[in-house]
Amino acid sequence: MMKPTIPERIAIMKSELGITTDAEFGRLCGMNKTVVGQLKTGVVKTFAARYAYKLEENTEFCAKWIQLGEGPMREDKAISQAKKIMESMGEHQRKVAVKIITPLAEPDGNDGDGEAHHQKRRIQ
Repeated sequence: MMKPTIPERIAIMKSELGITTDAEFGRLCGMNKTVVGQLKTGVVKTFAARYAYKLEENTEFCAKWIQLGEGPMREDKAISQAKKIMESMGEHQRKVAVKIITPLAEPDGNDGDGEAHHQKRRIQ
């Protein structure tokens, strides 16, 4: 399967966001409608990172997908929320949070809720 081109990605995002104009799309990512038009026609051949990340901030679309057409198109809402929480924390708080979260990501061979793993750890 080929990755979608920049014009195709813009069309997908506009459609899924219910946006009809290039100006409206441009406001979401901080570019003017002329640049959006140039991206759609291929005059500008790269989706600049600053625009992709601004669009990621304002939508559920992933910056990597916006910019390169690779990876997941959307970020899971829970992951997005967790990133925002982590970004708002101080360095020490982030380190503590990572220590708490890391064991939850370990494979534990159950249904994915981690309960059997935690039960086992409590017993030991």
